[in-house]
Amino acid sequence: DEQGYLTLRQALPPATAAALSAMADEAAALPRGACYPWLLHDERSRVDGEVRICRVENFVKHHRGWGEVGLGLLQQLVTQAFRAPAVLFKDKINFKGPGGGGFLAHQDATAYATDKLATRHISVRLPIDDSTAHNGPLEVAPGQHRRGILPHETGIIVSEQEAAMRFEPLPVSPGDVVLFDSYLPHRSSANHSDTWRRSGYYTYNLASEGDFHAAYYAEKAETWAAGEGGKISITNDFGGHIVS
Repeated sequence: DEQGYLTLRQALPPATAAALSAMADEAAALPRGACYPWLLHDERSRVDGEVRICRVENFVKHHRGWGEVGLGLLQQLVTQAFRAPAVLFKDKINFKGPGGGGFLAHQDATAYATDKLATRHISVRLPIDDSTAHNGPLEVAPGQHRRGILPHETGIIVSEQEAAMRFEPLPVSPGDVVLFDSYLPHRSSANHSDTWRRSGYYTYNLASEGDFHAAYYAEKAETWAAGEGGKISITNDFGGHIVS
């Protein structure tokens, strides 16, 4: 509650941590098309110009392995953090390949339609690869979640606010688990290494507010259909070059 995030070292069972890379490959290989519920996005690398996958989302309920992790152990962890039952709100993998784009300083709550859907969320990050100083690690601003929604433009925290906050990088490895509040400001730089920095993310809300998983993705589709929103999100925090 005080810092807005919690890192649990090697909280995943070793067999689960070891399986994450292959599970991410399976998610990246899902068939594409509007007839499928999941969403896949590609970006152009800043390093070599290659087009690589950058995100898959809305797939956990259609993949046995990711579903077992997200609807089992992690949901139990978030229930403990909430001190009340939790339910899955959204799910994604950010792939961040070599030259992959980072994310500008933002708060997830600005993209979660809190005026229509759930008002409070906890996200869980599962590193699939090591996060280092060179591949764009997640950076958080401890304690700043208690300030509510900060001044922003299309989800991006205004520069004056960002400059006044202290951000800490979170170096993590497969098997670690990071929980963070949806109001916690965070960001990440581009991947300047020649390796991948993949991370799975599960976001949960209080079950007492309702099950909004389908409603969130419907809201996202409506936002894009109206010509609004960002490149891969309801907001505009992604710093990479999306390829349609």
